[in-house]
Amino acid sequence: MPPISTRDHLIRTAATLFRQKGYSGVGLAEILAVAGLPKGSLYHHFPGGKRELAEAATLWVGKMIEKMVDRAFEDATDFQEGAIRTCQSVERLTVQEDQVLACPVMSMLQAVSQEPELRDVARTVLADWKSCLAGHAARLGMDDPDLEAEQLLVLLQGTWILALAEQSGAPFERLAERLSHHRQA
Repeated sequence: MPPISTRDHLIRTAATLFRQKGYSGVGLAEILAVAGLPKGSLYHHFPGGKRELAEAATLWVGKMIEKMVDRAFEDATDFQEGAIRTCQSVERLTVQEDQVLACPVMSMLQAVSQEPELRDVARTVLADWKSCLAGHAARLGMDDPDLEAEQLLVLLQGTWILALAEQSGAPFERLAERLSHHRQA
């Protein structure tokens, strides 16, 4: 596997730290220290500093999650099966050895009072996720794909908040079980 670029390394490092500590809980010095890079490399790739890096990190992890959703739905026979697999995939992504990571969108929305531009990035990522889910709902024959997509997105976001508060993957397991029972009904 070829080494990742300095820019991508900064994005991945920042994405993880923002999900661990929130936007306000992470400074540029910490991002650079964890990445093992000098300050000049950050401003070379992100002249807008922390906000520009946060935007790039949120868009990157948003696309990563969107691809994960596509894989979860890839060979699903119905929307509920894809929803269950998505729930399980988000749990695997979120629950780390020693902590549960926050949703990347929530990490940015908490900072909009300081950085209003971050709301647009959060809105973009959520719209992309909803569109992805709606595409799968339409492909799998749901009557109202947009409604199904929005409902699943709301369920996943609420579950993510509970998992973060509980520092446990149990809320994702409960949601997957609930979706499974709904599928059988």
